[in-house]
Amino acid sequence: MENYATKNTDVFLSARRFPEYEEIGICRREPFQRDRDRIMHSRSFRRMMHKTQIFNANMGDHYRNRLTHTLEVAQISRSIGKVLGLNDELIEAIALGHDLGHTPFGHIGERTLDGILHNGLNTNIPATGGRFKHNFQSLKVVDQLETRCEDYAGINLTLATREGILKHTKTAYAGEGFLHYPELDFSNIDLSAPSFTLEGQVVAISDEIAQCTHDLEDGVRSKIISFSDIQNYPLVLQVIKKYDIFIPRSTVTPTYDTRNLIIKNLVGFLIEDVCIESQKRISLYTKKCGIPDANKGGFKELCISFSPDIEKAVLELLSFIKRLIVCSEQITISDSKSKNIISSLFEAFYLHPKQLPDYALSKYCKQAEIIFDRLSLDGFRLQQDPAFVRAISDHIAGMTDQYAARTFTLLTICLLYTSPS
Repeated sequence: MENYATKNTDVFLSARRFPEYEEIGICRREPFQRDRDRIMHSRSFRRMMHKTQIFNANMGDHYRNRLTHTLEVAQISRSIGKVLGLNDELIEAIALGHDLGHTPFGHIGERTLDGILHNGLNTNIPATGGRFKHNFQSLKVVDQLETRCEDYAGINLTLATREGILKHTKTAYAGEGFLHYPELDFSNIDLSAPSFTLEGQVVAISDEIAQCTHDLEDGVRSKIISFSDIQNYPLVLQVIKKYDIFIPRSTVTPTYDTRNLIIKNLVGFLIEDVCIESQKRISLYTKKCGIPDANKGGFKELCISFSPDIEKAVLELLSFIKRLIVCSEQITISDSKSKNIISSLFEAFYLHPKQLPDYALSKYCKQAEIIFDRLSLDGFRLQQDPAFVRAISDHIAGMTDQYAARTFTLLTICLLYTSPS
């Protein structure tokens, strides 16, 4: 197979928003290696350890959190990339950065912030028309919210890494067009197309593989679903048959080792399917369009994919996970509490802006080109600025579950004083 990996020497794909000096010496790092390192050393990356995937930390120590999910996506991506001969460091950089913009408490946090920005909240917070989606927020994190020097905001990643992070999931809501993030720089990024690198496309499908396998395993572990609920699904049956996994007929729920064996082989089964199908699609694409030129936008069609039958089975499994796990009573109760926390935090910060910490207020003031001085800050003026409302959203999105809960308690729970005896 031809080598279609993104090259470290591709000037277009390795370009950064702000010029930098080139590293020299025996420890010189390639552009995408530097991206990966910057992401790993960022505060947002570390905070993912305390952000919910589906089950929060109160459930136990062995459930996926946002960080372990990210590491699993990176591992799956590298496995596919190795077979296809792709750029391992670019794959890892995109995978490690793809969820940096996720909120506390999982997807309910994302939906809550999106609803507040787009529709407002009660009669207190007006709608700004903005939207919130974690892939756009991940790009904002690396472009604006993280810092590495005083000369500019962001950590100045390459175009290929930034584009791959954004494209790991959809960039538009059905029937509504592309999301409204006017503060982001989409230069040389086509929102209507899949990632223009195969590495970016690999991370996108690896995210799906992780969700439909590891979330399934956590669902069984939590006892929200039993193995009998899933053992007749086509994907699971194919894995059991292909890898000759023995399940005693008298067993309703297989042992941990058996469940682990099934999930592990399900991951491998999907990786193999993606590799075989993608090789076919890449070959057909290059015969039709020629070898892509990175300087002219790279790949313009989706080449990394499941085979049609497996794609249908994966969608069925994802639908099953959403119906029986994500929409379960246990998760719904947790989501309701989380929505209340985030909504209350947003309202508190909006109505009383000086409750925001100094670093959040100073970052907003710098962007708005006003002097940061708590004494002279005009709360009413801030409330009229959509950029301030977005700044509240950014602050809440960056919180861990624990920090959000502590801040909620601090801002909303009345202190009870007792008279001295």
